[in-house]
Amino acid sequence: MAQTVWVVRHGQRQDTVDPDWELTADRVHDPGLTELGRWQAWRVGRFFADQGVDFEAIYCSPFLRAVQTTAEIYGVLGREAWLEPGLGEHRNAEWFDSEPETLSTETLVDYFDPIRPDHAPFVEPGFPEDHHEAERRAGEAARRIAAAHDGRVLMVGHGLTIGGVTRVLVGSTEGVDAPLCGLTRIEQHGSEWQLDFSGKIDHLE
Repeated sequence: MAQTVWVVRHGQRQDTVDPDWELTADRVHDPGLTELGRWQAWRVGRFFADQGVDFEAIYCSPFLRAVQTTAEIYGVLGREAWLEPGLGEHRNAEWFDSEPETLSTETLVDYFDPIRPDHAPFVEPGFPEDHHEAERRAGEAARRIAAAHDGRVLMVGHGLTIGGVTRVLVGSTEGVDAPLCGLTRIEQHGSEWQLDFSGKIDHLE
């Protein structure tokens, strides 16, 4: 089992700075990153490289903003990554009328160098789901990812991802924070997981 789990939220998304973005969007619930968002993600990769933190495996949500964040990290570290729907956004019925549309796995593999096609999802989200259901499936995805690897693993997702991973592995969300491209680290001690820190953004200053 993995000894350390890192979780990163995606960078700044386009629709938060352009209120008219969805008027011409192909997928209104799947915005990509802004230039600032790409820089934030690159800084995450730079932090890991500068600190000598390497990963046995990287998994990311299939939403474009998370995949682009992963690609920027990959640009520094050069590690492959796999799409894991279980780490995806909360399928909240108040946000979405139906299952939010994302690019297909085949398209994401073609567009983004780090994304590999040889991974069967650990968890498939349902629609709709309440907050607790979303946290449980993100946490279950994290538990299965950790069980499948011996070294450090990185998971890139959303605010929901940070809370879900921590709740299931650690047993509580106390101390959890999820700013854009903030870093959360969870380490295994014996049979238990411990939250080292959450919401770290020193690398963005």
